[in-house]
Amino acid sequence: MAILSRRARTSALDRRAGTARVFLRPVVILVGIALLAGCAPVTRLAELSSAERAAIRVDLQADHWKIVASQFPDAKRPRVVVTHTANDGNWQALMVDCLRAEGFTVFVDGRYFQFGQTAGRTAEDVAVVTYRCISRYPTAEDIMYFLDRDRLEALYRYYVGTVRPCLLVSGVRSEAPPSLLTFLRSGYTRDSWNPYRLAWNSSMPTPRLAFIQNLCPPLPGWMDLAT
Repeated sequence: MAILSRRARTSALDRRAGTARVFLRPVVILVGIALLAGCAPVTRLAELSSAERAAIRVDLQADHWKIVASQFPDAKRPRVVVTHTANDGNWQALMVDCLRAEGFTVFVDGRYFQFGQTAGRTAEDVAVVTYRCISRYPTAEDIMYFLDRDRLEALYRYYVGTVRPCLLVSGVRSEAPPSLLTFLRSGYTRDSWNPYRLAWNSSMPTPRLAFIQNLCPPLPGWMDLAT
């Protein structure tokens, strides 16, 4: 049985066309009453709140479980605590480590994970454990489908103003950013610009890449579903 890697999986947007829209609707908060008349609009923070992250976490796990339940209706859904949001640079390694820690023999074949023969484990076991690992490490791509224009713009500013300068100062190559408009237009596609793309596609040693990602976090803290 093979699990398609993050980039080759079916778009999460197709799986949750209805529920994901909850964060794509305009949100206007009206507070206070002016002394003379009317209300004063307050601009919300261009970051996901803890409540919004919790809602996304619940929705993503529900979607992942639907895939298991469609094949094994009687399977018992395990409770999963998110470890942290994964990115292109570490998702595959995290999944392999998680599956192996669950007792499965797993091989990496290009973009795929191949399960080897594991004594005493059924296809249902594979599906449930895969759900547990995927839910433990939600992907940045999945979360991006929940971001409206303000949040995508905030992510762009983080990429351009924090991540890319940090990479360049550290001697790591990084593609020049597109315009904000171009980034917004491609934000929900697999071609969305990322300052880490060259590093992730390079032959940089794993310890060095891990050091760089710790020094220059690929994602802002408000996209971490563990918090």
